[in-house]
Amino acid sequence: MEGSTENATLVTELLVGLRERGLDVTHPILAVIDGSKALRRAVVDVFDHPVIQRCQLHKLRNVQDRLPQRLRSVVGKRMRAAYHAHTALDAQAQLEVLAGELDRTHPGAAASLREGLDDTLTVLRLGVPPTLARTLRSTNCVESMIEICRDHSRNVKRWRD
Repeated sequence: MEGSTENATLVTELLVGLRERGLDVTHPILAVIDGSKALRRAVVDVFDHPVIQRCQLHKLRNVQDRLPQRLRSVVGKRMRAAYHAHTALDAQAQLEVLAGELDRTHPGAAASLREGLDDTLTVLRLGVPPTLARTLRSTNCVESMIEICRDHSRNVKRWRD
C-alpha cells in the first residue's frame, strides 16, 4: 500500500488488511517502528497485544538534532552505551541521568530523550540475544530493503499488472 506513515488512516488500513489476510493479532506481536505517532496509534488499535520497540537510531538522531554540534558525539556515545547496557533498568537509569543533565542547558533535547524512552528499551527488556537485538533495535533493515526496491524499480522498463 502506497502512502505516508504519517497518515493514521492509511497505516490502519494496511494493518487491518494484514489481519484480514490471516495475520493472527491475538498473540503479542513485536512491532519495530520509528517515532511516527500515526504508526504507533495504528499498531495499538489493530493488534490485541502489541509490543513496541522504537528505533534507537531515530531517537538518537532526534536528540542530537536538538543539540549544538559540539555535544552531539558525546551525547550519542552515552545513548549508545545505555542502549547496550546489560539490563533495561540500567539503560533507563543511564538515559534518565543524561536527560537530567540536559534539562539545565538543552531542555528540548532532554524532552526528546524522555519521549517514548520506555519503547526504545523493549528489546533489552525482552532479553533478546545480542545478534538479533542488533537488527530489532532499529528500523534500518526495513528502510534499507525499501531503498533497494526503489533503486531496482527504476530499472524496470515494461511494467505489467
